[in-house]
Amino acid sequence: MKKIKVVLCCIILCMNLGGCGKPMSRGKQLARELGSEQQLADRMMEEIVAALDNGDVEALKSLFSKDALKEVEYMDEQIQDVLDFYQGKKQSFEGDASSSTHTKYGEDIEKELKGHYTLITDAEQYMVAYQYEVVDKHNPDREGLLSMEIVTDATYQKRDFRWQYADNPGVFLQR
Repeated sequence: MKKIKVVLCCIILCMNLGGCGKPMSRGKQLARELGSEQQLADRMMEEIVAALDNGDVEALKSLFSKDALKEVEYMDEQIQDVLDFYQGKKQSFEGDASSSTHTKYGEDIEKELKGHYTLITDAEQYMVAYQYEVVDKHNPDREGLLSMEIVTDATYQKRDFRWQYADNPGVFLQR
């Protein structure tokens, strides 16, 4: 009789600990693995800044999606123009991202971030904007940066300033 009670208690304990747990959706798993949208946006900005600080064309190019690289004929030249424009080394950056997510039954099918940051170097203050496809289940070749743009704060403050990067693949620069 004692053995039956012990076995029964073990079975009940096992069911309570794991058997009845609610399974985590893929979207929640991705969020746990990748972090919050702000963390994702900050991580991408860190990678952009590292490439800019190091003057590394290949590092910046590697952040772009396969589709963006196919669509932009002169990507290396665009990146080199930005690297020539960029002055100094990062002291700090601050910003945030807006997001757009398409889900199906709780799973992220598409997730896009549009980051907007102030980047301060020891030589200049810049505004950086980018479009980043985090997840695209239907077309994984779209995952990565679609576009980015960098301008000085003085250019950004002009009355008629408008971003050029939105929905256009490539690297944009306004002087």
